[in-house]
Amino acid sequence: MRAGRLLTALVLALLAGLWGLCFVLGPHEEPAEIQVVAVGSEDGESAPVLQPGDTTDSSLSFVNNGLTGCKLRVRVCGPQIDGKPVLEAGHIRSEGFLESGSAEDGGGEYWTAKGAYLYYKNSRTDDLLPPGRETPPLYTAVRLNAQIDPEALTALRDISPQQQLYVLAQAQPMGEGPWQEAIPPA
Repeated sequence: MRAGRLLTALVLALLAGLWGLCFVLGPHEEPAEIQVVAVGSEDGESAPVLQPGDTTDSSLSFVNNGLTGCKLRVRVCGPQIDGKPVLEAGHIRSEGFLESGSAEDGGGEYWTAKGAYLYYKNSRTDDLLPPGRETPPLYTAVRLNAQIDPEALTALRDISPQQQLYVLAQAQPMGEGPWQEAIPPA
């Protein structure tokens, strides 16, 4: 009976040692570390008051501060009225305002919309953002949606005078595995 317990303990210790060795020697996935690079109003400056259809300059891009390349997806969130976004992120082009992710940039690096997310695309790196590289801007302008009813907009301003866009960024290190939150806590 005592020999059986000793043998069981020895087998468990051997299994624990093997598991630990496999963990130490096995491949490790480095967490993605994405830095946000935002250009807009400086601290202390008041944000511009926009009328429906007005735009303001603003820019948002990302830098990979991790050790490996990663795929990157971003969700831009903001206030809505009747299911319509109050603020729209995009780019001002000669043909007018284009929403983010609606047009491929000729440079081989761009953002494309798919479902609720905007995905970083790069034809030279198989859509991986290399370490130390910065993405093209996700957007360069923010517009107040022209389709918002002015009365509803007034009510929204009464509830929250500061309307903002929020960004959820997620990455896949080496483009594999589940999406993970990519912006390290401040």
